[in-house]
Formats: sequence, C-alpha cells, structure tokens
Amino acid sequence: MTKHATLSASSAERWINCPGSVHMASLFPSSTSKAAEEGTLAHEYAECLINKRKAYKIAEKIEAFYEANPDVKGSAEEMSDYIFSYVEYVNETFRKVQAKDSAAVLLTEQRVDFSEYVPDGFGTSDVVIIGDDEITVIDLKYGKGVEVSAEGNPQIRLYALGAINMFDLMYEFKSVNMVIYQPRRESISQESMSVKDLQEWAEEVIKPAAGLALSDKPPYCPGEWCTSHFCPGAGACKARAKYVLELERHSGKDPALLSDAEIADCIGRAEDLAKWAKALGAYALDSALNGHAIPGYKVVEGRANRIYKDSDAVAKKVVKAGFDEAMIYKRELIGITDMEKLLTKKKFNEILKDLVIKPQGAPKLVPETDKRAEFKPNIKNEFEED
Repeated sequence: MTKHATLSASSAERWINCPGSVHMASLFPSSTSKAAEEGTLAHEYAECLINKRKAYKIAEKIEAFYEANPDVKGSAEEMSDYIFSYVEYVNETFRKVQAKDSAAVLLTEQRVDFSEYVPDGFGTSDVVIIGDDEITVIDLKYGKGVEVSAEGNPQIRLYALGAINMFDLMYEFKSVNMVIYQPRRESISQESMSVKDLQEWAEEVIKPAAGLALSDKPPYCPGEWCTSHFCPGAGACKARAKYVLELERHSGKDPALLSDAEIADCIGRAEDLAKWAKALGAYALDSALNGHAIPGYKVVEGRANRIYKDSDAVAKKVVKAGFDEAMIYKRELIGITDMEKLLTKKKFNEILKDLVIKPQGAPKLVPETDKRAEFKPNIKNEFEED
C-alpha cells in the first residue's frame, strides 16, 4: 500500500491557502477515481518507455481499463499517442542537458524528501534531470479537465526542493527548471528560478503554512482551492458554507442597488455557491445512502431515459419490418477533433486549412487574474455619422 504524506505536495495549493483543510481531509476516508486510475496507468506507461523497458504488460492493463470503463472518454491508442509525445519531450530535454554536460543524469519516479520545510514531507517526482549546475523537474499531468500551470505551482516547487536536497552534496545547483507537461490540453508550462529564490519561498511561504496546518487550531480559509484541489470536505465545511452564504455590504450610490464592489463580490460568491451546492448535494446523497438520514429529505430513483439494449438488433428488426435503412440512421460530418485524428494533424492542415475557422468567442466576464487578453468592445458613438 502506497504511503501518503500528511502534507502532500499534490494538495499543497490547498493547505497553503487553507491550513484547516488538512484536518478536514482527515475526517474523510481516502478514495480514488477512474481519472486517477487512468493517470496512474499513463505514468506507468511513460516510465517504461523512458527507461526502455518492455511496456506490453502496461499496454494490456490500459486496454483492459478502457474496456472495463466505457464511460471514460479515451482509448489505449489515444493514450499511447499522448505518452509518446511526452516521452519524446523528456528525451529531447535530456539531450539538451547532455550537450552541456556529458555526465548528465535522468531519473524517473524519483522519491524526493522536502521535510526540511514540511514535517515528514515527501513525494515522487516523475522526472528529474541533473546536469551541470542546473536541475530540471518534469511533472506529467494526464488530466484534461483544468489546465495546470507551472508558474508559482507549489507541488512542482516542492518536488524541486526535494530533488535539490537529495543531490546537493554531489552538485552545486544554481538554478532549477520546473515543467508541467499536460498532453491532453496541449500545454507545456515552465518556470525557472534560482535555487536561492526557491529556498527563500520555502522559508517564507511553506514553513509557516505547514506549521499552521499541523497546529491544534488551524484556520479555515475557503476559496477556489476547495474545489480546484479536491478537498473531500468541500460540501460539508462550515467555514465554506458561511463564506458563500454571506454577502459583505459595501456603500453604493443607492441603498436599493448593489454597488460595483458588491457586484464583484456577488459574482465570485455566486460561482462558489454553485460549486458548493453541487458538493453539498453529493455529500448529502452519499450520507443518506450510507444510512444517515437527512431531515426532511429522502432518496428516490432518478429519471432515466430509454435506451436500446442492442442497437444492431433494433436496426435489423425495423428493416425487416419494411422500413428503409436510410430512414433510421442520421449521418453527419464527424467533428473537427475526430477529423484531425483521422487525417493526422499534418494532413488536416494540408487539406482543410482554408475550410476551418475559429469564430470570435462571446464576451465573458472573468477575474483580472485570468491570463487571456482583455476584450475591447467596439463601442460606436451614436452621434457619429455612418
């Protein structure tokens, strides 16, 4: 059984911002998901390929996984393509380091220890490349739900700290490169910094946060990390409930109207409220199914749509009954993503580059921290002549 650190690197974003989430997580049993199982298989496959070991056993496990989980969007062929691209990136990065230092070393699934900053802190780094006075840490993210950036990312920073601590007796590192490779989002994100700056960050941010998280009365600080970093208590946390249900009052021009500050506050809280309501409902349903009655509520069978037991058998019977086969099938052009996979990206661009467009997206209000460029509407002066 794999041992997990109390203050894990993967949940660092959460416990740095909400130290109380560590205690909250301890109240819930550990669980896994199909997405986590898929990610584990992707990492095992990548490690075999990087180390040039026979990967047929992992390939068989991947095939079996998708066959047993038809609801998981993906396939063994798709995973193979994505992991091959990741492995090539790792090998190319290693070759570049080797060009500067022929004695460069590449390590995979390297256990790293960052307990100098986090009590009993350890983890496993996907790839560590050591060469010259630099250390490179690469983290594979196989998930496609949310794009993960390496900039300011505490998980990969902790892995880098652990790797530096492990090898600093043999090397004099000056800088560290941290890369998050997310193939299904077509994202390669990188952050580089001096070892000194990384260690100062650990002293100023990580040590104090770890101390609060392990204290007798850690503070609870709800925020977007409740859901983005999968706090198991996101639906039952009192501090979060209080946060999303309260509205801080600001003075406006008219007491009957929301001020601009209140509007900004409400938008953020409304989004959090929607996420919290979903998490709360899931928690309540799970509790009810496990024998904890929720006062005033009961569990019923939800609505289900009719489905065919056997589509081929249905088609045969309908055709046999005298109906034209063309009448019972709807045929349409496959989508762009499927077309690109069918043709390959190179052929797709050669054949269809003039027939595929990307229309302008509809305006959307987002926080100022969003990395997208600000949309400037073309507001026409009503007094201007056409």
